Amino acid sequence: MALAFDDVSIERRRHRLVRGVSFEVQRGSVHALLGHNGAGKTTLMRGLAGVVPLQTGRIFSAEVPVVLFGGGRYPADLTVRSIIEHRARMLGGVDSSRVPADLGVDEFLETRGAALSTGMSQRLAIALALMSGSRLFVLDEPTAGLDPQGVEQLRGVIQALSRMGSTVVVCSHDLAELELVCGFVTCLRRGRVTAHGTVAHVSDDLPRAGHFLRTSDDGRAVDLLRARAIASEAGARGAHIGADVSLTAALAAVSTHVDVYEITVDTGLFTRIYDAHASAPGRQRRRERVA
Repeated sequence: MALAFDDVSIERRRHRLVRGVSFEVQRGSVHALLGHNGAGKTTLMRGLAGVVPLQTGRIFSAEVPVVLFGGGRYPADLTVRSIIEHRARMLGGVDSSRVPADLGVDEFLETRGAALSTGMSQRLAIALALMSGSRLFVLDEPTAGLDPQGVEQLRGVIQALSRMGSTVVVCSHDLAELELVCGFVTCLRRGRVTAHGTVAHVSDDLPRAGHFLRTSDDGRAVDLLRARAIASEAGARGAHIGADVSLTAALAAVSTHVDVYEITVDTGLFTRIYDAHASAPGRQRRRERVA
């Protein structure tokens, strides 16, 4: 166990934002924290960082957590190389070359602090924390302000941290990215835990997803499916079939007549987890499915 919340409650201006939250984060895991705006995610992480006091409960940590709320700020005139070397000296002569190549910091060592992008600042903050021996990271909305390349680089950093045995907690609304890196998930709604566990456990009772078949001729694919009494409509992502349709049967109906280039789900796994357990009360997203 790397981190545990035990009956944690946090108030602000007499309004309780976090209500009796209890859950554990396993050592070496990448753990998603999901919740609607105002669910208490950031407040809980601020409690972990010691920025806000706890009204009730305790937080246990196997080591000092590094909580990153966006990118860090660094001396404008110093290069990244100088910042790393300064941190090494402050740590008593730690070898600055210990910064893992997987973080990609070596790509901008000569960049000055004033010119660092959000993604660069995040990677540098993680690198500096690793130099001091930290192995528990909490990232709050880490993809905010990142372009697609920056998001991909951040994904690589999280995967690199996982390979090193570090524990990473990610609070984010970027559900597609979370699905790519997280094996555990905790959901909050109005400050309370509504689901917790492995992704497989939390998603076990969720509705199945439908599929899109992107083919060489989507209109023809729809006709072929309907000829087999399979409801389908053509959309921007291809011929759609519902969750109640056997994918094997659908492929059998079309594959001898059109080329199937890609098969995708119509609703991602983490989107379904969010809708079931973490969306705002009374505002569970109602998605129009192509019937």
